[in-house]
Amino acid sequence: MKPAYDLILFDLDGTLTDSEPGITSCVKYSLEKMGLPVPSHQVLRKFIGPPLYYGYVKFCGMTPEQAEKASVYYREVYHTTGAFQNTPYPGIMELLEELKSAGATMAVATSKPDPIAYRVLDYFKLSPYFSYIACPNESEHSGEKYVLLESCLKHCGVKAENAVMIGDTHFDIEGAQRAGTHFIGVLYGFGTKEEMEEKGGRVFARNLAELKELLLIPD
Repeated sequence: MKPAYDLILFDLDGTLTDSEPGITSCVKYSLEKMGLPVPSHQVLRKFIGPPLYYGYVKFCGMTPEQAEKASVYYREVYHTTGAFQNTPYPGIMELLEELKSAGATMAVATSKPDPIAYRVLDYFKLSPYFSYIACPNESEHSGEKYVLLESCLKHCGVKAENAVMIGDTHFDIEGAQRAGTHFIGVLYGFGTKEEMEEKGGRVFARNLAELKELLLIPD
C-alpha cells in the first residue's frame, strides 16, 4: 500500500485526540472566575476546534477585553492539568504507524497555541509521526487554518493539490478550501457532517477504518 496523497495534514482536537473533558472544564473555570453564567455543555463543546478567543466572543458574547481576560484564566488551569484531560482516539496510533510505514509524509495544523500543542503531542507520543507542526502563538487570536496549512505545504515542499486536510469541523474545511488542499471530514469528532457539507465537504470517514481506506491505496 502507498499513501494516496503526498502530504497528509491532521487537525488535533477532535481528529487525533478526544480533548473534550479538558477544554470544557477549563472554559467553565474561566467563566466562573469572571462571575459569568456557564452555558450548556452543548455550547461548551463548541470551544473545541476554533481559536479560544473566537470562542469567547462568538459563543459567550464577550467583548474583546473580556475575551482576553477569560483566555488568561483558561490557561491558568489548562497549562497545568486541562491539556492532559485528553486521550488519543482508540486506533489512532496504529493508523499513524501504518501511514508512516507506507512512507506517508504527515503534519499537524491546529489552532491550539504553541507551546501547548507541542506539549500535548509529546505527552501522547504523537510527535515522531509528523514532519511539521503548525500552530499559532498565544498572542495570535485567529489561528486561521488556511494560514497553518500553507505553512505546512511550504515547509514540506508539497503543492496544495497533492495534499489532504483531515478534520472534524467547518473551520477545517474552510481552511482546506482557502489553501487549495483536498479535505476529508471525520465524523467521530466534535463537528457535524451537516456543517461540513454546508461548506462543501463531500468526503467523510465515520471511523478510523474508513479513514485508512481513503489514505492508503494499492501500489
